[in-house]
Amino acid sequence: MAERTSRQSNIELLRIFCALGVVILHYNNTSLGGGFNFVDSSSINELIMVFFESLFMCVVNIYVLISGYFLKNSTNIDLLKPVKLFSMYVIFELLAYLIKELPKGAPFSFKTFLGYFTPNYWFLFLYIALFLLSPFLSLMWNHMGKTGKKALLIILIVLFSVYPFAWDVINNVTKYTLWNAPSVNGLMQGISTISLFGADRGYTLVNFILMFVIGLYIRDKVEEGKKANTITLLILLIINTELIVAWTYADYFITGYLLPSTICWSYDNPLIILEAVLFFLFFINLKIKDNKIINTLATAAFPTYLIHINLLQYLQIERFVKSNPLVMTVHMLCSMVLLFLISFVIYKAYELLTKPLFKAISGKWQKCRYITAGKETSNK
Repeated sequence: MAERTSRQSNIELLRIFCALGVVILHYNNTSLGGGFNFVDSSSINELIMVFFESLFMCVVNIYVLISGYFLKNSTNIDLLKPVKLFSMYVIFELLAYLIKELPKGAPFSFKTFLGYFTPNYWFLFLYIALFLLSPFLSLMWNHMGKTGKKALLIILIVLFSVYPFAWDVINNVTKYTLWNAPSVNGLMQGISTISLFGADRGYTLVNFILMFVIGLYIRDKVEEGKKANTITLLILLIINTELIVAWTYADYFITGYLLPSTICWSYDNPLIILEAVLFFLFFINLKIKDNKIINTLATAAFPTYLIHINLLQYLQIERFVKSNPLVMTVHMLCSMVLLFLISFVIYKAYELLTKPLFKAISGKWQKCRYITAGKETSNK
């Protein structure tokens, strides 16, 4: 969770947008909501789903970018924060297991139990890892000159996005798909700058570090008073999204892989990274006064990621993705809002019940609680 002394409602609105986007991504996901499993191939409904998938594929990157932006001047972090995140994850999943599995009366299955905790929450663990590294990344960044910062950013983009993604595209086109099924004799094996088997579609701490540094860079530019034109950003967002959609279908026709398997929807794709940056800059430009409703709702942005997965099965997704395009679209949009609001209510109940416990822990846990990378820099 990004630390900041005061909440900026435009960024809080962006966090809500990201939470809603995650719901849509999992609505479509073949192993979660199952939307792409059920939709008719080459239908209008499939095109609508591809559009929303392309529009929201950047939201995880945005989450991390926001953290880099707000943690730029923080070289001191509180370990209680990741403890709270992890505790929330354990409690929510344990409750989901008890509520959904106990009524079945089936014998205890460790595999079933463990299935509630993995693998859908990879983001939580990578985010905690990044949070622990964040003060050192910020300290390093703040001690670099402008030329060094720009050089580092370019190097990271080339090494962690452009180059490895290019090789993954080649692997994809030539059927070597190393990220999914490593081949000992694979033509491209060992060439990527991310791992032996490619960039793993950006589901890596490496990509998180890249997005964090981009957030640091944008914060510098904002502090220098530089600002992008809102209309230009909107036009670029439209063009960028259209390019992602077009690339998705081109990948399908060239490789023959099913649409959900497209290499284009990789978090390290330069277009997906650019989409995250454009959205962030667009929301920065929004003139929203301090709004208590937005700020309050935004507290459920991260919990929504943890809660909504266990609710997707109740949406009757298979039925609606086979209905007419308007009905399906309305169902998608209503579903994401409904799951967000349900997650908000559950989180507020959780917060009310656990607040006294964490307050007691905070009062007693002082030793070895903070990670300090260096002297705090003042916010401008």
